[in-house]
Amino acid sequence: MQNYCHQTPMGEMVSSWTDAGLLKLQWVSERPNTDQSSSNTNTALATAPSGCAASFDELLGQYFLTGQADFTEIFVDPTGWTPLSRRIYDACRQIESGTTATYGQLAASVGNPSASRAVGAAMARNRVLLVIPCHRVIASDGKLRGFSAPGGLVTKQRLLDLESNNQCNSQSLPLFDHALESSTSD
Repeated sequence: MQNYCHQTPMGEMVSSWTDAGLLKLQWVSERPNTDQSSSNTNTALATAPSGCAASFDELLGQYFLTGQADFTEIFVDPTGWTPLSRRIYDACRQIESGTTATYGQLAASVGNPSASRAVGAAMARNRVLLVIPCHRVIASDGKLRGFSAPGGLVTKQRLLDLESNNQCNSQSLPLFDHALESSTSD
């Protein structure tokens, strides 16, 4: 496995790549263990992305600048996915930037309309946010529910705002804005 750092207006991200594709994309507060002595694979952070990771770095830059990027060519390593989660993730990747789908709609799109909870569980386990845009999945009442990335629902809302309004444009958006978090809590 090879890990790469990506600088974004919402903070530093780390992508982890295997021979099969992108395994993880996390904000730096979720950085994977970089202690090489505990693993047989190379988990040190590379200083400059190359190959697929370099293309991905460009796509991330485009995404945070415009709210849009085509991540469909990024192959995701499906290690550990069940057949149902694979279908759910594939369907989630079809949700276009600037739009949302409910958990129920996503369940119906994979042929199992009663699997809303399975969709929610798959979204909670999504390890490649943005590429599998779980932030675009909302509750049937239109409210935001669950988002395990740093900042939680505040981050989910910021990503949706970025996509629908192109608000980011070189503006720095920290993940943790305590004033915003306290004003949005129930």
